[in-house]
Amino acid sequence: MRTLFLAPVLAVGLTTALGAQTTETMPNPLPATYSGNVFPFGSSSANAEHVQFIYDGSHISANYPVLIQKLRFRSTGACAGGSMTNVTIKLSQCPVAWNAITTTYANNMIPAKTVTVLNNGTVNFNVAAAADWCYDLVLTTPYLFDPTAGPLVFDWERLSTSTITGTFTGAMAGDSTSPLKGSRVYGPAGQAVGAGFTASTNGYACAAEITWIPAAGLYSSFTATPTSGTSPLTVQFTDTTYSSSGPVTSWKWDFNNDNIIDSTVQNPSYTFTATGYDQYFDVTLETTDGVNPPSKVTFQKFIRLNPSKATTVDYGVGSTNVPAPAPIDVPPYSSTYSATAGIRGYHFVAPVDFVVTGFETPNDYTTPETDQTVVCYVLATPPTGAFTATAADVKFFQTGPANTVLKAVPPVLVKKGEWFGVFGACHASTAASSMRNSYGTGPHASTVLGQPISLQRLWMNSDPRTNMGQGVVNPSTGTLARVFVHVAGNVAVPSLTCDAPPVLGTTPNLDMKAVFSGAQAGILMLGAGRTPAPIPTPFGNLLILPPIPLTVIVPNGTGIVPLPIPNDSNLTGVMVNWQGAAFDFTNTVYGMTNGTEWFVGLSN
Repeated sequence: MRTLFLAPVLAVGLTTALGAQTTETMPNPLPATYSGNVFPFGSSSANAEHVQFIYDGSHISANYPVLIQKLRFRSTGACAGGSMTNVTIKLSQCPVAWNAITTTYANNMIPAKTVTVLNNGTVNFNVAAAADWCYDLVLTTPYLFDPTAGPLVFDWERLSTSTITGTFTGAMAGDSTSPLKGSRVYGPAGQAVGAGFTASTNGYACAAEITWIPAAGLYSSFTATPTSGTSPLTVQFTDTTYSSSGPVTSWKWDFNNDNIIDSTVQNPSYTFTATGYDQYFDVTLETTDGVNPPSKVTFQKFIRLNPSKATTVDYGVGSTNVPAPAPIDVPPYSSTYSATAGIRGYHFVAPVDFVVTGFETPNDYTTPETDQTVVCYVLATPPTGAFTATAADVKFFQTGPANTVLKAVPPVLVKKGEWFGVFGACHASTAASSMRNSYGTGPHASTVLGQPISLQRLWMNSDPRTNMGQGVVNPSTGTLARVFVHVAGNVAVPSLTCDAPPVLGTTPNLDMKAVFSGAQAGILMLGAGRTPAPIPTPFGNLLILPPIPLTVIVPNGTGIVPLPIPNDSNLTGVMVNWQGAAFDFTNTVYGMTNGTEWFVGLSN
């Protein structure tokens, strides 16, 4: 009888010691309606995504550490149930306020407070007839969270190999009626930076429910710096153990998971050694505080030696062999407009001061012409309909041979805020010959000295060879005539980028762009490393080390070059360097791209 009587008493005492279980929602109260979003519980075309919800700690009505036992997430409507594979979920504490997060996922998580609660596993969704809790994240080991130390981070990453059935639309909350104090970061899986985030005044994240109890007891925890590097790697460990009963009194560290204690100090350092790539070490810490039972925690694969992560890094600066001015970009050729007394062009407002050093009209007519005529205006105000240009408005007029740059002597100076207009057409040498205007789609987004401009159509129905550009000018919308306007300081530098890390068995693409007008050829070169300093050549600065065992032809210096990597483990850790060169033999203008360095690895 005594034992039966003591049982409920012990149960009450245990509940009191551990603290009552509390369930709260975010926001509280929940809104009547929600907006919907597929991140992260829906599917996408690639089935790969990385999403973070960051919830302010004030959603939890506690000013002390708690143990989170379960999280639930709401849908906007009915859910037929389903599942997703290849999902990794982490919980963490955010080092900044909920509305001060960045799109760099790692910056929103404190490493020492980050715990993986599902590692590349499967999640299952609940069946619901209407808007309801459709995903339950039940934690096998409760997550220790301090609401006063920063927001809670829910981090979800799903690989492209995920198999998806069902899914539901997440109930996104946060408005003036039901403030959320929560943010979202989202983007593709495997990327350090998301595609965007929302951190408005009232917040925007999936409505959630959190179940917790007060943290009572001893919870071993630690952090380390660095956690990855080449062998030998010396790592400094920092104890972050929490005890509700008093100071921690002892520490037992096992750095290589061999059940042998390697250190008994609070914050030890240890040097890890290994041969080969991707050697991982589990680290275990056991602590005592003299009151609670000993607490042991193991961080699996915590230290990584000789990582084989495939990387691609752009370095150095591309160059041209001469500081040749580059033309303002115009739209691609689409057609030719011919008229005996009519010339076309474009105009725009100057976003900065710039200097025009020359002009050229593309000679795109089916039968190339022998001559060209160019007229340039600089106006204080935008050109209006039937505006009559005067001699004072005309800053350049010249007829000369086609396929050459008509040099502006002296150069044409354009001030910020002034309106720049230009006409150009090719024609035969006879006075009455037709004007051949090289047409392109307008308006056209372009730049001058790195500042954005919009090229708008400009036309004149008279012969500039007769009136020297002093005639009736009209702006309008639609197709514009292409004229290459060379601007001093706007030096065109070729570029080289890579679309994917060099993983064994894959085919990354190198994207080379000559950039400067008139490039007729290009090559992609493989080098043995980086040069200590740029090596000047007649074609620009060489940034990769000779010898050059491989070259790939790139027509016109612009194109995407696929480079398959054999699935050969012997290539792991190989480092190679790429650089491109572009050539305009007609105008003796050459350019070299930046360098791109590959570290070939097993994964990205």
